[in-house]
Amino acid sequence: MKLSKSPPTIILGVIGTVIALNWLAAKTVNAQTKLLSVPEIGWSTRLNSFELDRQNFGQVFAFQCPTAPQTQVYAPVWGTNIYNLNSGLCQAAVHAGMITREGGLINVELTAGESSYKGSDRFGVKSKSHDREVYSFRFVGNPIAIESADETGNNAEKPPSRRPSAIERTVGNGVRRGIERTISDSIRDIFR
Repeated sequence: MKLSKSPPTIILGVIGTVIALNWLAAKTVNAQTKLLSVPEIGWSTRLNSFELDRQNFGQVFAFQCPTAPQTQVYAPVWGTNIYNLNSGLCQAAVHAGMITREGGLINVELTAGESSYKGSDRFGVKSKSHDREVYSFRFVGNPIAIESADETGNNAEKPPSRRPSAIERTVGNGVRRGIERTISDSIRDIFR
């Protein structure tokens, strides 16, 4: 038995395929958009400006740091790896090697206070030492920068190069795939 399809059947099949592909692409973009609903904060934002207490210990908060403005006075940073709650979040994230001045997504965990905070100079940010505080925070995730030893054996931190976050890579790949396969490309592929 030989099956043959008439031109109207083929056209209906093509239209159905195109509609299904567009629907699937829209669902993917909408799901990724929900992931991106992370509050953007400024470079002077500090965690102590939020109403947090002991009930929030261990809770992780996600924030998006924008590109750093050239003319801004940045909030100070106190501590190394574990920071005083009064430290600027984005500035501390650069100090920790989590982002660059180009900004990026940061995850911050609220922790109990430390007896003291030791200052250091890392990735172009100088943090200060500080005495005991009730609350602290630390960054969750892998840094995008690492410390390296210079010729003298001292740790010399290079400013980190910007690496896209997992969310940025996912959205970028999804958008790229959507752009690469336009409706006309899909129709052309079917008739080849």
